[in-house]
Amino acid sequence: MRLKNFCIPIQWGYPLYVMRAWENFFKDEFDSLADFLLPTDDLSPRHPGTEASYWQELKVQIEPDGRIIGAPNRSRIRIELTKADILLHKFDMYRLRKEMCDSFGLMPQTGEIDQWERTVPWGFWEAEKGAKFPVTLFQGWSGRQFRDRLMEAALNREAAGEIILTANRYEWREDVPDIARKHKLLLVPLDEIIQMEDGKLLPTQEWNEYLTAFCKMVEMDLPSKYRKKAQGYVFARRDDEWFLQYGETTSKLELDLLGAPFIQYLLKYPDQRIHVRELWGELMGTGRRRKKIESDFAETLSGLFEGDAMVDREAEENYRNRLLELSQKRIKAEGENKTYELDQINTEFEMIKSTLDSARGFGGRTVKIGNETQKLADRVRQIINRALKSIRKNNPNMAQYLKNSIERGVHFKYNSSSEVSWKFE
Repeated sequence: MRLKNFCIPIQWGYPLYVMRAWENFFKDEFDSLADFLLPTDDLSPRHPGTEASYWQELKVQIEPDGRIIGAPNRSRIRIELTKADILLHKFDMYRLRKEMCDSFGLMPQTGEIDQWERTVPWGFWEAEKGAKFPVTLFQGWSGRQFRDRLMEAALNREAAGEIILTANRYEWREDVPDIARKHKLLLVPLDEIIQMEDGKLLPTQEWNEYLTAFCKMVEMDLPSKYRKKAQGYVFARRDDEWFLQYGETTSKLELDLLGAPFIQYLLKYPDQRIHVRELWGELMGTGRRRKKIESDFAETLSGLFEGDAMVDREAEENYRNRLLELSQKRIKAEGENKTYELDQINTEFEMIKSTLDSARGFGGRTVKIGNETQKLADRVRQIINRALKSIRKNNPNMAQYLKNSIERGVHFKYNSSSEVSWKFE
């Protein structure tokens, strides 16, 4: 989970709030971050309100008998509170610094954190033995103050470079990034590099990207432990099995898994809508696979003309829209002299036209016909789903990605991702 609300108190400095206010502020991040809130010895003179007070701020009054009452402004409503309701809590910067340094591979600073000091020594990043770079947190600055402090850091910098952490980019003026780069100060917003998983603060991939940029800035190589591990994406037939790789996870499938060649074909033609008949025809193959596919095809065809589907007005409109789309594709295919594609278009065009002609009875009434295209699409979808189920057993991330990326209907389509490049050998 990315932490956006979590980083804003760092921008403000050291705010003190009652627990209800922190809960309202952190929203869906509250359960993960409640442990970072420390109680103080101070009570708040105000409370942010409850549902019963329609979320109006309450003025806190302590009665002679010790009861704590919250009263909204301009209202006669009086709500009884407890000491826990108005106890002020502060954000634990020490814990944040320690846990972040542990997870991000930083050597943490020790000692006191001055709540009035907006420049907090955070730690050191040791890129390699003997090459340490300071990491400093800037917080609670206006845009102008931030720029002035950055210039001061540039003048006082002793190391070859420095990493400056900020809550977010809100305080960065237009010229601030250029100033930082010029003086080898890398600005890093916390809300882009921190995430929470299973109660632990962890770096996002962006952290490594920032470190890569910092190494270029100070003219050194990024240490191997921070380099992004090579990601492989393979869907290949090798000997008598299918070899699959998604990221760092590899797995194998039996060659006779019928859905595998369908998936591979779609991956080879990303972002292209492929009609189910074209997809089936392309995968008829030869030898053992041809026999298996032809067997399934014969089983599918056996039920295509049973007359259990109706062509109503909506279906007829869809058919006619498809005919118009095919007409436009035919003109383009003819112009580009794509003979094979033109044959496919003409075949589907004649099939749909014949379907419409046979579906209209006397007086324009609908009659029962077999929706052979839809039945074939359902069959291919089932075949692909079974393959995804087999892939999920040993490569769940790959199965989930393919499930989300492959459209399955009368037309099939693989929606590609810029982060995934498939290999097929």
